[in-house]
Amino acid sequence: MAGETFDVIVIGAGAAGGPLAARLADGGLHVLLLEAGGDPLDPKSDPGDGRPLGDDYRVPAFHAFASEHRGMSQDFFVHHYDAPARERRDWRYDAAREGILYPRVRGLGGCTAHNAMIVVKPNDADWNHIAETTGDDSWRASVMQGYWEKVERCRTRWFPWRWAARLTGWNPLGHGWRGWMTTETAMPLRSLVDRGLRHEVFASLLAAADHHPGRANDWEGTLFDPNERPLWNAGASGIKILPMATRGHARSGARERVRDAERANPQRLTLRLNAEVTGLEIRDGRAVAVRYRHDGEERSAAARHDIVLSAGAFATPHILMLSGIGDPAHLGAAGVPVTHALPGVGTNLQDRYEVGVVNRMKRPWKALRGVTYSRADWTYRLWRWLRLGNYKSNGLVFAARFRSRAELSEPDLICFALLADFRGYYPGYAQRILRPDYLTWVVLKAYTANTGGTVRLRPDNPAGPPDIRFRYFDEGSPGWEDDLHAVVAGIRFTRRISDAMSGRIAEEEEPGRHRSSEAALRAYVMDNAWGHHACGTCAMKPRAEGGVVDSRFRVHGLAGLRIVDASVFPRIPGYFPVGALYMLAEKAADTILADADAQG
Repeated sequence: MAGETFDVIVIGAGAAGGPLAARLADGGLHVLLLEAGGDPLDPKSDPGDGRPLGDDYRVPAFHAFASEHRGMSQDFFVHHYDAPARERRDWRYDAAREGILYPRVRGLGGCTAHNAMIVVKPNDADWNHIAETTGDDSWRASVMQGYWEKVERCRTRWFPWRWAARLTGWNPLGHGWRGWMTTETAMPLRSLVDRGLRHEVFASLLAAADHHPGRANDWEGTLFDPNERPLWNAGASGIKILPMATRGHARSGARERVRDAERANPQRLTLRLNAEVTGLEIRDGRAVAVRYRHDGEERSAAARHDIVLSAGAFATPHILMLSGIGDPAHLGAAGVPVTHALPGVGTNLQDRYEVGVVNRMKRPWKALRGVTYSRADWTYRLWRWLRLGNYKSNGLVFAARFRSRAELSEPDLICFALLADFRGYYPGYAQRILRPDYLTWVVLKAYTANTGGTVRLRPDNPAGPPDIRFRYFDEGSPGWEDDLHAVVAGIRFTRRISDAMSGRIAEEEEPGRHRSSEAALRAYVMDNAWGHHACGTCAMKPRAEGGVVDSRFRVHGLAGLRIVDASVFPRIPGYFPVGALYMLAEKAADTILADADAQG
């Protein structure tokens, strides 16, 4: 199979690469899709030494175990700070691995194979920002809305909206009804014995909202569904029920999109699993081929039209730099010959900030009685046979989206409740899920200011895992004080919720009520915040401003090479990345198909 030629080669079968390859094959191109891992539903991917990989992939409630499963996890250990003493103040710091766990996936579906399946449509401002940065109006939110409707197959709302859209074309809610990504909702306690919990959490959220400073009428007229087009008061704060990307209450993501396209286009889509890309071949200013390792053999494949990197915010710049594309000074220090100077590669790394406000309850949740998050309990059998019960949910109850400061144009905080003890990521973190007497409010800060992170080669081992440094807060970009203020505001908001539920709560274990002053909470956040939505390392913006790709996903100054994944976002979009990545893939597919048609 060495020396094969395809119309397009896509590297990485994750949230962007998988749907992109599927659409290109649907559009008539011959596509090679290379994925470094295996299929999580293939028994050969399961080492067979613990939990069944297929269950951890498919059962929504098992998503934490999926992220730690040896059959597909690819753990990076990253640096939150350059200063070692500061980094070691985080109890999650792993001295042996010299970093803090950042879970990723090596397998078909990428991080859609282990995420919490939350899917929230990006805000209009996210797309308009790209349009303004690039000068390309095809990125305007009014245009991008069409891609959302192409992707989504909404099953959170039914009659009459779905049928009205189908019969008349009238679609005031802005949902997609016939796409490939099914969205469902699953309240974990809807039919179980803890019936009072939903009402109590909802009432407590309302009480907290009443005391939160914001715009006039900011919490009025809002919708439970964050993906619904508001008819008034756009961008308002509100209580939300976060939809999930599931089909029949089982995980459904990029893997399913690729497998469906394979069945529909067996002659046009070639999926090669366990194929480790080692570099790109550049000749006369054009990317012409991909080198990869498969079944112990070094191979190569050529592309007639395009090679597309969709390996993610860490691996995409890593592959570029190993191929000699990047900052000449850095490549020279790592001993890599320069094939194309592009200093922006691996810069602009950014993420959201998250912390967990962890409450131990006075009594275990009735709904979690007997739940072991395994095949051994009746809840699993209820899910397997009838798709009912707790296991069809990712564990979220309600969420609140709101502004940390009244003058912000978009809500920048989401706080959501988990019936679990969740304190961030570290080896073995999923085992805390088994504790039935905890309620965690996760505070997520969107639209962070920090773009000071980098992905770099290690001079002593360029082909090994890259050196990833986020440079949190004061080590990063200006505006960090506002980010820090926002996370503290989110903690105070969740504490007001807890105050309204004081009859149930025994103790706030993290951050702990002994940390009540502004200074104490700021110090706690700086030492303990985490993130897991990395993006921006090959930004879509002008080359003179540190950009790597243009508005048509083309790498500046190189023909035949594009990037389509989270690394191209010049600014971190919205709240959860997967919806934005699916839309990105659809737009990229249209762009590549149009250019291929023009080339003939």
